[in-house]
Amino acid sequence: MMLLQSVRVALEMLMLHKLRAFLTMLGVIIGVMSVTIIVMVSSGFQSFMSNQFKKIGSDTIMVMYDNWGPPNERKADVDGLKMADVDFLRERVHEIDVLAPVLQIGGQKAYFNGNEVTDPRVYATNSDYQKMNNVPLDQGRFITEQDVTNRASICVIGTEIQSRLFKNANPIGKYLSFNGLTLEVVGVFGRVDFMGQSNSKDILVPLTTAQDKWVGGDNLMMITTRPKAGVSVQDAMDSVWQALMSKSHNMRIYRVDSNESILSVFGKIFGVAGGVLAAIAALSLLVGGIGIMNIMLVSVTERTKEIGLRKALGAKNGSILAQFVVEAATLSLVGGLIGMAIAYVFGMLVTFATAQMSWPSKEGLPTPFPLMAALAAAVFSAFIGVIFGLYPAMSAAKLDPIVALRRE
Repeated sequence: MMLLQSVRVALEMLMLHKLRAFLTMLGVIIGVMSVTIIVMVSSGFQSFMSNQFKKIGSDTIMVMYDNWGPPNERKADVDGLKMADVDFLRERVHEIDVLAPVLQIGGQKAYFNGNEVTDPRVYATNSDYQKMNNVPLDQGRFITEQDVTNRASICVIGTEIQSRLFKNANPIGKYLSFNGLTLEVVGVFGRVDFMGQSNSKDILVPLTTAQDKWVGGDNLMMITTRPKAGVSVQDAMDSVWQALMSKSHNMRIYRVDSNESILSVFGKIFGVAGGVLAAIAALSLLVGGIGIMNIMLVSVTERTKEIGLRKALGAKNGSILAQFVVEAATLSLVGGLIGMAIAYVFGMLVTFATAQMSWPSKEGLPTPFPLMAALAAAVFSAFIGVIFGLYPAMSAAKLDPIVALRRE
């Protein structure tokens, strides 16, 4: 009952001196609001990154050639990834499911009936590419294993290639011309956006067609794969790495990475950065605490006669102490709750505004309200109020009732 009465008295004092109370709480409001907003934005970016990697498969494992440096410092004479590496991994590593080698063919232009695309991204791959990258198919078909075996002169195009070269016409069965090669369009794949980029300007061709009829050789840009069901990404990566090390006689000429590990790195970066910024923003809570101490000292001075009267009527030092501590905590807690409310509204505005701008994706930037973090900040603000209100409360409790009643 004494606690509830103390809270009621504290709220009455807030209502009695509204402007003074607001200015006193301003530091706490800004501190809690800043901490909550920073956590919201950090969580929003982590959620955005997670959703982006889910589109292309967070369990994708990438194998790349990594033997850079001056000739006298290179670790092996191997000059890149080869088709033999694909066959080797398929035979030796039983923890992986599909394998999609990828070769990018740069500097190409695509032509059809006078229309031209000067900057398409041409990739040569196999039939597993669609499964590896979760690519939807809008029209026709994708590259098949038979296309790869027969070195078929076919291609599958993105939606922007379709609209720029074929306008409103159906592209299936028509022929694209490149420098040195003509390919029949057999399919159109759907648009997938990733990190502000899309696959709409991509053109996919069978790997053997590109190697035998176009660029020559059997070099690859990278090999993508993924673990079988029930196998963790890390276990599959370890098996791939061990197999490659045995093939290269422990020469570190390959690099093995995964979308999951990249996502984990981004998550750690956003988490650490958000934590540091939140800690810096929390310093304003200390400023707010100093303001609360100041106003509570003023309150003790203003209510000296009230304190003397209460002590003359039998109030113990503990009850006087508790009264002022509760008032300080209430003042700080109310400021924290106001800061939480402002942060919540700000988060909604950010989500709405970014969705309107389609940044960083069409859905905008999600800013989920971090209830636990906000509550922790509000409780911490109340704790700040208790700490900084303790000295004024002790000063009030130590007042001599006779002296207090005689003070003007």
